[in-house]
Amino acid sequence: MNEIKTVGVAQTGHRSFLHEADSVITVDKGRGFIIEHRTLVDLGNGFKRLRRKLVVTASHCLPHPPVTPCHSNQETTLTNLLAPLREEPSVWADCLFFDPVSDLAVLGEPENQEFEEEIDAYSRLVDGRKPFTIAAPETGEGYMLALDGISWQPTPLKVYVAPWGNSLWTGATLAGQSGSPIVDARGRAVALVSTGTETLNSSSGDRTPMDAGPQPILTNALPAWLLKTMKRAAQR
Repeated sequence: MNEIKTVGVAQTGHRSFLHEADSVITVDKGRGFIIEHRTLVDLGNGFKRLRRKLVVTASHCLPHPPVTPCHSNQETTLTNLLAPLREEPSVWADCLFFDPVSDLAVLGEPENQEFEEEIDAYSRLVDGRKPFTIAAPETGEGYMLALDGISWQPTPLKVYVAPWGNSLWTGATLAGQSGSPIVDARGRAVALVSTGTETLNSSSGDRTPMDAGPQPILTNALPAWLLKTMKRAAQR
């Protein structure tokens, strides 16, 4: 019989990453967070390094999946989707990646050049927000952004090795946290909030959140084209 084992122990760190809370944004009725995509563009007379900021979120946070197969940029464009936390969504975005199995999606600026105002609004939203570095999770202490959008709450990170691959379980999650980054003790994004569990008291109707998971591990669920070109933490 295959045995499920926990692996790795992360060191507890200081909350020096609190300034990155503004890099978590509203995605429809959920949340997402900023990462940076780095690639080289051939200009004909040489290569130029291009950096663009993208948004990672849970795919179930989107109001609907992108139309497939996609024959134009407009079929992947989602209107009034993004905003700073606690504000009503008004910024458009293109869905660059959508995986309902892992519950992860990647968003970028609208690519149709007819959407000049919408492209500018996307740039204004993400510019100045520090992108998260990603890393593989380890068992230990982590943090999740509270519903107030300001404070980081400690959460246990439990990495299990199973026949189907690694899975991550966390402490309790609450409705409204979906799409938030789950960060390790060094402030690096290792997963996102996707699945929560709770118990229901049949007599009182009270709901009690419980440990949640499995949560999408970024180094497993992000597309290869993005993992190869984004900033990642060095593996120990």
